Amino acid sequence: MTRPKLFLILDDEESIRQSIAAYMEDDGYIIFQARSGEQALEIVKNNHIDEVVVDIRLPGIDGNTFMLEARKILPDIKFVVHTGSADYIPPDAVKALGVTSDKVLIKPVSDLKVLSEALKEQYDRENS
Repeated sequence: MTRPKLFLILDDEESIRQSIAAYMEDDGYIIFQARSGEQALEIVKNNHIDEVVVDIRLPGIDGNTFMLEARKILPDIKFVVHTGSADYIPPDAVKALGVTSDKVLIKPVSDLKVLSEALKEQYDRENS
C-alpha cells in the first residue's frame, strides 16, 4: 500500500493556506502548513514532505531560499510557486529544481484545480 502524500503549504496568509488545505485534503493529501520559510524548513526536516506550494514574499527567508534549502534536505521534494508577484520569474537556481514557468501560479488562483493539476503533472513527469 502506498503512503498518502505529505503536502506543505508555505504562505504567510492564513486564508490562502486554509483554502488550499481544504481542497488538497479532499484529494487525500496529509497537509502541513507554515507561515514562514524557517517554520517550513523545520517541517521538512521532520517529515518526508512530497510537495510544497510556496509563496515567494515571506517574513524571514523568502520562498526561493526555502526551496533551495528544502531540496538539500529532501532531494526529491517537488515545488509549485503560488505568488502575488505577477512579474515573478524563477532564478536559475530555482529553475534547476524543476520550477519552470508552468509551475508558477499567480495568486489567488481562482480555481484550485489548476494548482492540483500543476502538482500532478510534475509528479507524473518525474515518475514515468
